[in-house]
Parts: sequence; structure tokens; C-alpha cells
Amino acid sequence: MIAWLTYVVIGIAVVAAIWGGISTARGKPPGDAQFYWSFLTELGVIVQSVVGFVAIARGHGPAETATSIGYLAGIIVLMPAGIWWGVSDRSRYSGLVMTIAGAAIAVMSLRLLDLWSV
Repeated sequence: MIAWLTYVVIGIAVVAAIWGGISTARGKPPGDAQFYWSFLTELGVIVQSVVGFVAIARGHGPAETATSIGYLAGIIVLMPAGIWWGVSDRSRYSGLVMTIAGAAIAVMSLRLLDLWSV
């Protein structure tokens, strides 16, 4: 796992989470710019997961390989689920879903970094 890439993904995900919280607090549904930021978050997650899967395939994975594979696969579906919910339910609470997805991505990325550094 590349540490700087993980920190970039965490940073992008935290911004997405904060942005979702702000839109929820303001009572507004997520706007186009917020969805674009969410796509950027997903792009970073995909790159991170591909790097992780390649490292595992080459035999450079962590000791807890099954857990890491679960995190790498699970983290990919979080933001698309949040984006889908945000597009289909244009209420103020769709921003809250984006907040949860961003926070979960940040926490899961941090956990992945922890698994790989042991």
C-alpha cells in the first residue's frame, strides 16, 4: 500500500464528508459540484484498491490478507451507493448519506494503512 496515496484518499474523503454535512445542515440536496467531488473520491478509491490488489497478487500483501481484500473490495462500493442515493433522493438527507460514505471511506482507508504497516 502506498502511504501517500492513502492519505490523499483520506483527505478527499474527509472533504466529501464535511461537504455532505454542510449541505445537510443547510437543508439543501447535494449539488453537481459535490457529485463531481464524490466521483473524484471514487477515482482515488479505485486507484488505491487496484494498487492494493496488485500488491497482494505479487505477494507483498499484509499478514491479514482476507481482511485487506474485504476492505479493498468493500471500499469501492461505498461512494457509488452514496451517489446513487443522492441522485435518486434529492432531499436534504442525501447529503447525510454522502457524509456517511465519505467518513466510512476515510476510516476504512486508515484501517487499510494500519493493516499494511504492521
